[in-house]
Amino acid sequence: RYHLQRTPGLMMEILLLAVCGCLLLKRKLPESLTLAVLIQSVVSVGSGITSWIGYRILLPFVLEHERWVHPSDTIRECFRLLLVCALSVFILNRFRQSIVSTDRQTLLQLTLPVFFISLVVRTIQMMVYGDELRIDSGDSGIVTAWNVRHGELLFLQIFACACLLLTLYAYQKILGILQAEQKVRLLEQQAAEQEIYLQEALLRERRTRAFRHDIRNHLTVLAKLLQAGETERACGYLSHLEEAASELSFSVRTGNTAVDALLGSKLQAAKQKSIKVQCELMIPDRSAVTDMDWCILLANALDNAVRACAELPEEERRLCITSRKKGGFYLLTVENSCTKELKSAPEDGIGLSNIRAVAEKYQGTVENAVSEGEYRLRIFFGCF
Repeated sequence: RYHLQRTPGLMMEILLLAVCGCLLLKRKLPESLTLAVLIQSVVSVGSGITSWIGYRILLPFVLEHERWVHPSDTIRECFRLLLVCALSVFILNRFRQSIVSTDRQTLLQLTLPVFFISLVVRTIQMMVYGDELRIDSGDSGIVTAWNVRHGELLFLQIFACACLLLTLYAYQKILGILQAEQKVRLLEQQAAEQEIYLQEALLRERRTRAFRHDIRNHLTVLAKLLQAGETERACGYLSHLEEAASELSFSVRTGNTAVDALLGSKLQAAKQKSIKVQCELMIPDRSAVTDMDWCILLANALDNAVRACAELPEEERRLCITSRKKGGFYLLTVENSCTKELKSAPEDGIGLSNIRAVAEKYQGTVENAVSEGEYRLRIFFGCF
C-alpha cells in the first residue's frame, strides 16, 4: 500500500489517464501523456492545499461541534473539486494553445518538470497527512498532524502551485521563441528566393530593352531578305526572332514583374507534377503592397497548394488562382484539390501564419475552408 501511494501509484494513474486520452479522445500519445501529467499535478496541488485546510480549519471546528463530522468531509471534497476545477480552467485558458500545438520532443520536455512537481507534492502529502487523520491534541487544544509545521507545508503547497504555473509560462515563452526563430528562418529563405526572382525579372527586363533596341536592325534584315526573294531564309530568321522574344517573356503576366517571375517558377513546378493550373491573376498598377509582400502571399499559398495536390492521383490534381479588385480592396483566392478525408481546415502552419501576418499588415483577413475534396484560401486586404 505504501509504494502504490507514492511514485508507482502516481505513474499508474498517469498511464491510465494517457490511455483514456488516446482511446476516447483520439489524442496522440505524447499529447495525452503530457495532459495526464498536468492533470495529476493540478489534482496533487489542489489536494495538498485542501488537506492543510482540513487539518488547520475544519478539524478543530469538527472537534468542537461533533454534528459537523460528516458534513465536513463533504465540504472538504467540494472545496477540493472547486480548487482543482478553478486551476484547471485557468491553465486551459492561458496555456491550452501552447500545449496542443507543438511537437513530440517539446511536449516531453514539458512533461518531466511537471511530473516532478506532481511527485513532490504527492510525496509531501502522503508522508505528512496520509489517508487517515492523526491527531495530537494536547492541553493547549492545538490540533496537529505528527507535530509538523503546517504553515510551512501550506507555503510549500502554494509554492508548488506557483512553480507549476511558472513552468507552463516558461514553456509558453520558449515555444514562442522557437516558433519565432522558425518563422525567421523561413522568411530568410523566402527572402532569398524573392531576391532570385527579382534578379531574374531585372535580367529579363534588361534583355527586353536590348531586344527592343535591336528590333529595327532585325526588321531591316528581314526586309532585305524579302526584297532579295529569299523567303525561306526570312522565315528562318523570323522563327529565331520568335524564339528570342518568347525567352524574354514570362509564362504569366499579372502586371507586376516580380510576381510574374515568382509565378513562372511556381506554376512551372506545379505543371511538372501534373497539376492542372488555371491562373487569372492581375496585380494593380499602383498598389501599397510591396513586391516582397506580394511574393510572400503567393509563395506560401502556392507551396501549400502544390504540396496538397501532390498527395492525390494525377487526374485529381487541380490548382486555380483568381483575383478581384473592389474599391480599395483586393481579394486573392487560391483553390486546390485535396484529400477527401480532410473534413475541416487544418491548423495554421508557418506558411499560413506568414500569410495572415501580411494580410493584417494591410488591414485584411484570411479565410480558409474545406469542402468535398477542395481547399479554398481567400485573402482580403487593402492594397491602395
